[in-house]
Amino acid sequence: MTLGLVLILFGFFALLAQSGNLVEYRLMRNLKHHGVDGQAVYKFYEYVTNSHRAFFDVCLPQGEPPARFHEYMQALPGPEDTVVPVVYDSTKPQRARLGTREDLDFGKERPVVLLMGGTGLVLLGVGTTLCLVGAVT
Repeated sequence: MTLGLVLILFGFFALLAQSGNLVEYRLMRNLKHHGVDGQAVYKFYEYVTNSHRAFFDVCLPQGEPPARFHEYMQALPGPEDTVVPVVYDSTKPQRARLGTREDLDFGKERPVVLLMGGTGLVLLGVGTTLCLVGAVT
C-alpha cells in the first residue's frame, strides 16, 4: 500500500510538472489549426526579470473593440503603435501569438506532454491499483 501511495504521489507531481506545457501545447495547436492571420498594434511594455512583457491590441474586423494580449520578449518590436503580424482565434482573440500560422511551432511541448503526462497517468493508475489491492487484502 505504501508503494501505491508513493507512485500516486510521483504520478501527481509528473502531471503537475507538465501542466504548463499542456496549456501551451493546446493553445498553439488550436491556433495552428483554427487561427486567423491578422495584425496587432504594439501598445506598451512592462519590464520583468531579464525580459519585457509587451502588450498588443489585435486589430479585429467589423469595428469590434480590440482584444489585448501580451507576450514575454527579450527585445521590443519597435516604437509604440508598431504593427506586427499575429495569429489569433476569432472566438477568443485575447489568446493570440505573434507571427504567422506557418511560424507556429509547438514541437517542443509535444514530447514533454506525451512523456510526462503519459508517465504521470501510468503511475497514478498503477499506484491506485496497488492501493486498492492492498486495501482489499
